[in-house]
Amino acid sequence: MIFSAPRFIVVDDKQKHLDAITSTLQRLGAPCLGVRYDGTEPLKPDHFRGVRCLFMDLHLIDDVASTDHRRHFATIASLLEDVISTSGGPFILIVWSELQNLDGELRDYLDEKIDQKKPHARPLAVLGLPKENFINLDDGTIAKPEELKTAVRGAVVENPQIAALLGWESDVLTAAGDTLAELLKLVPVAERISTSFPRALDTILSRLAREAVGRPNVENNHRTAITTALAPILADRVINQEVAPETTDLWRRAVTRYNDNSPASMKEAGCINRMLHVAIPGSETILPTAWGAVVEVGKNIWDSDDQLRQLFDGSRNELLEEEFKIKAAADHEKCRPCLVRVGAACDYAQKRRGPLTYLLGLEIPADLKRNKPPESEWKSPVMVLNSEENPFRLHVNVSFSLARPASSCEAWTVRYRLREQLLMLLLSHSNGYTARPGIIQL
Repeated sequence: MIFSAPRFIVVDDKQKHLDAITSTLQRLGAPCLGVRYDGTEPLKPDHFRGVRCLFMDLHLIDDVASTDHRRHFATIASLLEDVISTSGGPFILIVWSELQNLDGELRDYLDEKIDQKKPHARPLAVLGLPKENFINLDDGTIAKPEELKTAVRGAVVENPQIAALLGWESDVLTAAGDTLAELLKLVPVAERISTSFPRALDTILSRLAREAVGRPNVENNHRTAITTALAPILADRVINQEVAPETTDLWRRAVTRYNDNSPASMKEAGCINRMLHVAIPGSETILPTAWGAVVEVGKNIWDSDDQLRQLFDGSRNELLEEEFKIKAAADHEKCRPCLVRVGAACDYAQKRRGPLTYLLGLEIPADLKRNKPPESEWKSPVMVLNSEENPFRLHVNVSFSLARPASSCEAWTVRYRLREQLLMLLLSHSNGYTARPGIIQL
């Protein structure tokens, strides 16, 4: 998809008002999409996949500003549940209303009534602006566009955390543009003509892809190969971007609690670790053969002591009790067995022939008590894959490995993937343990 999702969206039932507001925002330099709502056809969720600032008229279901506000609130709640994407990110809702405190009532209503399973549909903030202050309600003519810009900016900056995040996203887009500009500079000036430019750019992209992931892996996913090459440059540009003094001040007001001594709860820590160190299927494409992939051990294997002895030289109870130190039989079912794809980075990059190596792991509830583990065990930080699960740690015993050809692993079920920083900790532990010298401790 080459078209970016609009960040500013206006929903109104009156075409004249819709045209006036969208044209005003566009004149102010904010690309804006206007969506007319007539109640007969559902709105298209694809239009809202990247919304950050959503303008809605309070009275979308009739022409009369009735006093039955909850009826209008219900319409807005239903629309948000239907159109806001689970991966769309944060947004603020600006409601056109001249009634005082109505935005607060709507905010409380949305917090209470929006489906608990759709928290993404709740706006970060609900703000109220009187429409008649900015456009002529009778003929839809534009009035005071600069005042609208000032009002919107003021409403957003009123919450520095929201303003900082929206500004950060804008900075990322700017850095992405700068990265592309640097990429194009690699094309020789003599070849920057319409007949030879595409071929020259193809050559540059192909070289980057090959060097980033290795020649054999480019064919698997061309986009991933290029992203691997460009991502570090993009990250560096975002981090070291020159910012205005007012932006620095905004971030200073947005991030204030870093000196707090109150620790994160187990679940909070697990959610943060998931975001930083774990890729989840659905949000990312993960093959069971990917470096760092964590795959399920099938019940046909885990429930068969004969197969477990052939693979790991131990029965299920022996592995759980003697190797992972989970003595209580009642705790056995609380743990989930898995395999972690490891191996040499160069072998993975060059896609060399040979069986793939997996290490035996166990997802153990974070609060489960057990005896001291062996030196061969590595454990992850606490993790939470989704809000409905309890925190756990991934424990991997590097003494128990499994080697299989890639073709025999393709049907395995992926749980998640350890991102490279966390995976390197596991590999470092594995290398240190397997290469340790014999030392007599006094």
